[in-house]
Amino acid sequence: MLKSIRLRNLRSFPNDDDAPYVDLKPLTVLIGKNSSGKSSFLRSLPLLRQSVEANTTGPILWYSSYVDFGAFSEAKKDDSKENIIYFDFKLTLNFIDHTVLRRKQRLIGIDKYNSKDIPVIVNVGVTEAKNKTIAKELIISIYDIKYSFIFNENLDCELYINDNLQSFPEKLRYVSTNQFLPRITLINDKSEYGFNEDRLGDFFYDSLFTKLKLYSEDSEDSEDSEDSEDRIFRKLLCIGIVERDEIKNILIKIFKNNHKFMSNLEDNEKEICDIVYQLSLSANIPHVLEQLNNEMERTFKNVKYIAPLRSTAERYYRHQDLQVKEIDHTGSNLAMLLKSFDSNENKRFSDWTIENFDFQVQVKEEGLHYALKIKIGNDGREYNINDMGFGFSQILPIVASIWIEMTKRKTVFDRRVTLIFAIEQPELHLHPEYQARLARMFVSAIKLSKKKRIPLIITFETHSQTIIDTLGDCIENNKLDPQDVNIVLFDKDNDSSTTNIKFSYFNNEGFLESWPVGFFSGRK
Repeated sequence: MLKSIRLRNLRSFPNDDDAPYVDLKPLTVLIGKNSSGKSSFLRSLPLLRQSVEANTTGPILWYSSYVDFGAFSEAKKDDSKENIIYFDFKLTLNFIDHTVLRRKQRLIGIDKYNSKDIPVIVNVGVTEAKNKTIAKELIISIYDIKYSFIFNENLDCELYINDNLQSFPEKLRYVSTNQFLPRITLINDKSEYGFNEDRLGDFFYDSLFTKLKLYSEDSEDSEDSEDSEDRIFRKLLCIGIVERDEIKNILIKIFKNNHKFMSNLEDNEKEICDIVYQLSLSANIPHVLEQLNNEMERTFKNVKYIAPLRSTAERYYRHQDLQVKEIDHTGSNLAMLLKSFDSNENKRFSDWTIENFDFQVQVKEEGLHYALKIKIGNDGREYNINDMGFGFSQILPIVASIWIEMTKRKTVFDRRVTLIFAIEQPELHLHPEYQARLARMFVSAIKLSKKKRIPLIITFETHSQTIIDTLGDCIENNKLDPQDVNIVLFDKDNDSSTTNIKFSYFNNEGFLESWPVGFFSGRK
């Protein structure tokens, strides 16, 4: 599950290892002056979506249907001398669905470890060569071990483990694929076989077995011997991804009948456990990469971007025989999607809008066309949305998109995938009353997501003090947990082109802490 994001050397963000990560809480609110960096941060989410959805030759697709960052040279920080852009992520992985690892670990009785969430930090560095964006660095930090893959233009790779360069008998290569993260393996130039990512893991397993033989007594060659080298080796393959503190108990299970090894383990516990821990984890890096790709691609494909200038409503819409799965980022297909609702969905959506905004939307057939009609409160009259001003056409894509995504997730698997809304200026053209209603609707969506156990993140950038105040009111009235809100402040020094990120937060009474004086008014 994606937890935090950091951007480095992108637009106005500095290439600073000490720059803070932005935690993606259920409500992540981005606030700052114009051109302070908050839009660039928010648009990195649809940028990642279009990068994993398209069939690209590089890791990042700078320009597509969602957002336009131009090209690498335009996206890189203007005054930076370093020709690299970093996308950094903190996330947790769970290997309970990884069939190979689960089956292996069960063979040596450590199935319980599969249910653990493992914290991982991923740093993806991209650069440009011959006007093409290519991977430059991939750093994976898992537990206390850091794996740094450094690539050149020929896709050859160097691997540093905790800053120590590793030596291999064959070339380590980045195999270009459609995945967000590269597939990395050892390649023999004379080999007639295709890609086999297990070769890298096998190298580390061979190293592990060779080193452990020094601590164990010679085993019998009989296949019936419980401690034959073959059986021990197969058990070592089953260790998988575990914490350092778990290694000793696992080794006792594997070598319990090997008296020499048990004696050496007693005398050299730290040395032996360190060897097994690092080499067994290193051997499973291909599995970590596979799981990271699966998790990140599922997450990025579930980013729902809503642009700041949404399509204005039309008086009439022509019938189109098109299947619509989601509202696009401008809301231009909103009418078509609402028309596809059956009677039950229409009623439930109307109930949702009445409860949160005191209006309802209906689709009415008018000859070869159809129209969107609005009813407000107790007023029995229907109004064409085109006659209702910009506010309704701006708020409806947000309301409908959240309702649709929250209600269509029915399977357990669907509910495990994080749903991220990235919304620019949701308050656009809204009266302060509707801004407050929108904030309360966000709070209701968070409450519903917890009830349905759907990981939901609504991140939005805003200039609305009304929305901020309403979130504080919801906390004061115990409708929102202050831990579910992250207030991210973007700012630039007057003489600097560099974005600074700071954080504010609500206390239990709904008051903002660490809030800069005059942030909205400009008065210091």
